[in-house]
Amino acid sequence: MKKSTIALLLLAPTVQASGLLLQEAVTANAGAAGAGDGVYTKSAAATWTNPASMAFMGEQLTTVNAMLLNLKMDYDDKSGITNGDGEATTTMPSFGVFYVRQLNDSLHLGVNFGVVGGSSIEYGSEWAGAPYLDKAFMTGVQLNPNMSYKLNENWSIALGAQISYGLLEVSTASLQTDLDTDWAYGYTAGVMHKQQDWSIGLSYRSKLEHEFAVTATSVDPAMSLPLQTELLVPAIVDMSGRYDVNSKIAILSSIQFHQWSDFEETPLYTDNLTSSVDRQWQDVWKFAVGTEYKLNNGWALKAGFSYETSPQDDPSLQWVNLPVGEQYRYSFGASTEWGDKTVDFFYEFADFGSIPVERQVGAPDNGLNTPLPDLNGTFKGHIHFVGVNLSF
Repeated sequence: MKKSTIALLLLAPTVQASGLLLQEAVTANAGAAGAGDGVYTKSAAATWTNPASMAFMGEQLTTVNAMLLNLKMDYDDKSGITNGDGEATTTMPSFGVFYVRQLNDSLHLGVNFGVVGGSSIEYGSEWAGAPYLDKAFMTGVQLNPNMSYKLNENWSIALGAQISYGLLEVSTASLQTDLDTDWAYGYTAGVMHKQQDWSIGLSYRSKLEHEFAVTATSVDPAMSLPLQTELLVPAIVDMSGRYDVNSKIAILSSIQFHQWSDFEETPLYTDNLTSSVDRQWQDVWKFAVGTEYKLNNGWALKAGFSYETSPQDDPSLQWVNLPVGEQYRYSFGASTEWGDKTVDFFYEFADFGSIPVERQVGAPDNGLNTPLPDLNGTFKGHIHFVGVNLSF
């Protein structure tokens, strides 16, 4: 099998695109689709989006987020080959822990730990894309230490670090890689302004780049090849706002910019070959709006909606390992207070819609003069999220 063929087969970053940026485990207000997260001071998880929010969280606040997600992806093949359709279903947990402590009237320190993206997915060996992807596992875990400074009663600024640990393992119908891990580092910064009945915040998370080195092995023909690839987590800008209409109703909103234009291709290197999967992704915008309604002294109800633009709309540039399109998220939740503890329950549905794929792979020589099929079909996918957040 030619090394260029292996390059196309193994580049499978089933990770965090706004396509699969599964950040619900690090979302402060998932019941409102994450709207207003950068200024949501009732949960320490808000410091993930905007560390400047720490300045308005009091002397100490801890939040533990736990959720279960169910991911389903279907592939409808249009090439007419036998066993062309594909289906993958994944159920997996995710979590995050967040802590904020006040040092003096001006300084707050915080630390966040959470699973920020990735997926585990398996289509099997009997579908049109099996020569390119059978199953894949990718996840990213981050530790974020942060510090905020309160300029006055209304303004705060903050800086923090991103310490990211990534894991990657991929297989196709005929190839398998070993599991590899990598560390990557970045930073985050934020500013927040808070008034009695409204607040606004602006934050920035820098780009992260993971580099993985794996060994690909095949059975027919028998061979082993060391490979290296790079995976990108984009820079993210968030602007969040909150407005208390009255003592019972609050309106929340967020606008995010994900700089996926940096993800032009997924490179792969061997000792004497450099290849890549052409992506040509575009920057993504995410818009979220939500509301909170205080039902009584013990309970509050929440609902939210978010929309994300697609990083790639050209079917000829889609690929089996990361089909991407527009995203629609619908959520609702409820929160209650037990003494000094707040419990948030939420459900969210993420709809990926239909993603046409018309990728021309060509017919490289695999040693048996058997051409690999081109990919022509449509992906459809969605995710159910169910979770609970405890703040104390």
